Amino acid sequence: RLTGFAMTLAFGASLALAFVALNAAQKSLPAGPIIAAWQNWGACNETQTLQAVERGVNVVFWFSTNLVNDDGQPKIKGPIPDLDCVAKVRHKILAKNLPTAHLITVGGWDAPHPDTSFTGAEWFQAWHEWNQALPMPFDGFDWDLEGNDDVKSEWNVFSSKCLELVVDMSAAAKAAGYLVTMAPPQTYFASTMTNFNRYLNNFNPDYHPDFHYRGRNGYAYMWAAAPPGTFDLVSVQLYETYAPAMEALSEGMSGVEYLRSWAAEFLSGWTINFNDPTLRLQGNVPIMVPQSNFLIGFSFGSPPKSAFFWPETAEVAYMTAPVHARPRGYAFWNIAMEDSLANHSNRSLSFASGLNSFLHVRDLEKKETLRSLRSQRVQREATKDENFFYFT
Repeated sequence: RLTGFAMTLAFGASLALAFVALNAAQKSLPAGPIIAAWQNWGACNETQTLQAVERGVNVVFWFSTNLVNDDGQPKIKGPIPDLDCVAKVRHKILAKNLPTAHLITVGGWDAPHPDTSFTGAEWFQAWHEWNQALPMPFDGFDWDLEGNDDVKSEWNVFSSKCLELVVDMSAAAKAAGYLVTMAPPQTYFASTMTNFNRYLNNFNPDYHPDFHYRGRNGYAYMWAAAPPGTFDLVSVQLYETYAPAMEALSEGMSGVEYLRSWAAEFLSGWTINFNDPTLRLQGNVPIMVPQSNFLIGFSFGSPPKSAFFWPETAEVAYMTAPVHARPRGYAFWNIAMEDSLANHSNRSLSFASGLNSFLHVRDLEKKETLRSLRSQRVQREATKDENFFYFT
């Protein structure tokens, strides 16, 4: 294990030196609590996005890209949103003085995994060049590699080369100053499991054994094998079909109790046995995700398959948990569904507004803006007084 860690750290150090020349200004997340949200596939709706950001969203995951081999060249393709539209929306957000990070997602359900004909360093170089040529470059990228509807698909396993590619491309991006995040379905980064494999078509013999689309800590490997500090956010999707969250709710646990106990468990850390001889990192490895990196992922509901939580449930869990056992914030899928009827109910929902009601992402900014305006007004009044006395 020490050899694996040493190799990874040495690789990260060499990358930092290699990319010094193209190291742009360091990107950072907004300070304080985070409300993140994904866009829908290929979407760029100005009205919906501005409204979500005004309501509280301060990290936007634009959706989505694939890393493909195009005639022997590494190319960024996929259901990419209109990039001129993205730039226009971002400029309007800036004009409103609403601090917001913007990342582009890689992957999605049924999407191909990155082509491993190229190394992670080569993929980062290709991505960086693509990004810098955009009307408004992204602040980084979000990994959302998942499985495929066809249970026998090649995309229902993370190849060893794919996992190492993700680690190396992420390390290169972080060394160059970009934000790097991940959005694992719950079984892909599971505090309830100490074992690991690369397959995404596992099943649980004790809960819906007919469902063959579970992961087993594939994203936990990415986290553990990367140099410390590589990933800025881990947004765990509790809405994964028949995930441990849905199992607990189906057994009668309340939403508040589950969110509170699971977050505490996740943040307390656990150990995973990485016993795949084809991978760089080996052995029993402690997993510890800092509170500042931890988001809980929600969706608008797909009963009875997926766990659903109203914002007020999240609020009670958050406010009654010890401060050290709270997530930094939440993420939700997706912006296009804001104000729609949630969880097959007759009640419309805005996750942005509901989460902001207790995280106060935008309220805090308004207070800072008002304080700044008051300070400016006082200074102007003082200047008027000085000018008055000067000219008299």
